[in-house]
Order: sequence, then C-alpha cells, then structure tokens
Amino acid sequence: MDRIETRYKMIIAPEHSGKTVSKVCTEFGVSRETWYKWKRRYDVHGLDGLKDRSRRPHRIRYQKITEELEKTILELRLNNRFGPRRIAFRLKKKHGISLGTKTIYSILKRHKLNVLSVKLKRKYKRFEKKHPNDMVQTDTKGPFYLRGSRDKQYFTHCIDDCSRKVVSEWVNRRSTNESLMVLKEWITQNGKPKKVMHDGGKQFVSKRFQEFLQDNNIKDKQIPKGYPQLQGKVEAYNKILITEFLDVEELKNKNDGKKKYGEFVKFYNNEREHGGIGGMTPAEKFMKCLKHSMTIG
Repeated sequence: MDRIETRYKMIIAPEHSGKTVSKVCTEFGVSRETWYKWKRRYDVHGLDGLKDRSRRPHRIRYQKITEELEKTILELRLNNRFGPRRIAFRLKKKHGISLGTKTIYSILKRHKLNVLSVKLKRKYKRFEKKHPNDMVQTDTKGPFYLRGSRDKQYFTHCIDDCSRKVVSEWVNRRSTNESLMVLKEWITQNGKPKKVMHDGGKQFVSKRFQEFLQDNNIKDKQIPKGYPQLQGKVEAYNKILITEFLDVEELKNKNDGKKKYGEFVKFYNNEREHGGIGGMTPAEKFMKCLKHSMTIG
C-alpha cells in the first residue's frame, strides 16, 4: 500500500467505521495533528493533497479563489474563530497558499462573518521583551473538572515573554511543588530566565519558591492585584488552552487528558502559528531571537 492510499484510508476511517479520530490515529500510528493536516489537505486539493510536498518555499503571485479554498477559509473562521491575518498564516504554513488579508476579509464580509464579537479597545500599553529568557510569566490555571469527576485539576505554566514559548504541565493542585517543577523544567529545556513574573499567588510568594529564585539569581516580579493584563502573554495562553484544547478535546480520564495535553503543548510550540509574533511558531521565534542576541553579544 503506497503512502497516498494509506493516508486516504486514514482520513476516511472515522466516517466509514464510526471510530473516533483518536482511535484511528492510534491504529495508524500518527498523532491527531497529523490526521487533521492530511484531512485539511484532502478537503482542499483532493487526492493531490495527499502527496508529499517539497519543503522549498512557494512563490505564488496570484491565487485563484476556488470553492474549496473559500470553504477552508470559512471553516477556519467558524471553527477556530481566526481573523484574516491568522487565516493567512495558516493557509501559507499548512497549505502553501499565499493570500492577502484584504482578500480574506472580503470573503468573510461577503458571508457576513467579518465580525464575530465586539472587543473593547485596549486601555494599556503592550510590551514585549527583546530576548528569550529576559523574563518568563508563570501562572496556575484552574480548577477545572473532568466529566463525571469532582477532583480538581490545574495547569501550571511558564511562558517566555519574548517568544510565547511555553512549558506547561497538567497538575493535581495549586502548590509550590508544582510551580517549582515547571520552572525547573523550563530551565532544563530553555535555560535560566533573568526574571520571573507572577500574580502573587501563595505558591509563588512562598518561602521555598522565593529561596529558589534567590539561590539561582533570578529576579522576582509580582504584578499589582487587579491588573491581570500585565501578564498578557500567560492570559492569552490560558484563553488558547480553553478554546483550542479543553473545549474541543474528548478527555476520557486524567491519564488520557495528560497525554493529549502534552501533544497540545508540542503543537502550540512547534506547529501553531502565532499572530502576535508575525505568524511564526513560538519555537521559531525563540530560536530566531536567541541567535540574534548571541550575534549581538
């Protein structure tokens, strides 16, 4: 069986067999994100979309708006609530299609999807550190509950202020142990940050957490109460976590949830394009800025 036939059987399996996407992915030995990648390509290009593509950059001066392409744009808007710029990033990265934001906006407007909700104007100045590890924002999100369970569940994150790269773990409680575990994991994977920003939660102002910062020469920055926007990067990640993971994933139990969340974090860092950093992934932004800072240094 060649690759195209295998991929075709994989993407039609849920509809034909009644199995879940997760079950099909396990049987074919692929991740959920890989299944969705080939499904999107098939929906747009048919069997041609299941062929391997060259990794050389595409240079497309004009793109005809086919019915299939318009369908993809509308699905990204309705299912993911992407704006024109984010849709353009996704089309370029996943489908090799270059399309201007004005063209995408015109399509959305024609279908009366140019406005999904009204947002209040930003009343605070946005900031961003220039280099990776200049500062990480840390937070604990929760509690949330799995279906049929009364056990509290949490997520604890460290997110780089410059690149939005994140280290995050599904944990059982809001505590110093879990917060230190994630911070240490950040340091192991990405190096030591110069500063840690937090909201003043008990787990972050505890003696043990503060001593760890002091022993490692890491500055502590606590934001004033009532100003969560000062931790905008981690607050934005929390929204992504809800809309793109908790609201869409079928989590059978805690172990299943932890496994899928680990896959989601990898997808967020390495595959998901981010509008706030020019359509790059957090991992791409982290490495680009790291190399730049090393060159300057």
